[in-house]
Amino acid sequence: MNPFHTHYPDFDVMDQKEHWDPHTREIVEKRLELGNYKTLSQQEAETLYQLCSVLLHDTRDTILYYVVHHFDNKLSSDIGESQRKKGIPKHSVLIREGLRALDQYCTSDYGALFSGLEDHIQHMIVDQLMRGTLQLNADGVQIPAQDLFSKLLTESVSAYYSHPSIWSEIGYAGPAYPRGYVRSEMGLTDPWEAKRRDA
Repeated sequence: MNPFHTHYPDFDVMDQKEHWDPHTREIVEKRLELGNYKTLSQQEAETLYQLCSVLLHDTRDTILYYVVHHFDNKLSSDIGESQRKKGIPKHSVLIREGLRALDQYCTSDYGALFSGLEDHIQHMIVDQLMRGTLQLNADGVQIPAQDLFSKLLTESVSAYYSHPSIWSEIGYAGPAYPRGYVRSEMGLTDPWEAKRRDA
């Protein structure tokens, strides 16, 4: 059951997959088939899962596991970053050392890993991350809290809105190639696009 309100309750973007080119269809279908983590440890994955749940205000396993797998794929990829501020460690170090430092902080101050804390404490800690008031360090190495927050938020939102279930909820009918659009006038939709239904 979907606890979130959507204007497109009867729309499923995967009903359109036969109209996509084979390469695109394969990419999107893989987003629904999650395997084992390549890089993340179980503890890192659990911490990320809870962090992303707070950041995205979503508790659905299928969505959050996909978001965590997105992080795992980024960490295991040899593709470089487009840009990074001076003095900020590369994203693989920032994320993994940041998760470790966060769990060390939570264990020291609250007696449990981040994933084991009550919701209101998790939200408070994420707020401190956002404001940069949380002092994090991993074995004496200072972790820039706001930069960690920014990286976590950017990647989690990017992954969230690439999941087919979220596409369905927002009425996005998926890639238009090679079918293309016919009705381009404002306010008109093609027959295969989602039709808004107000509550």
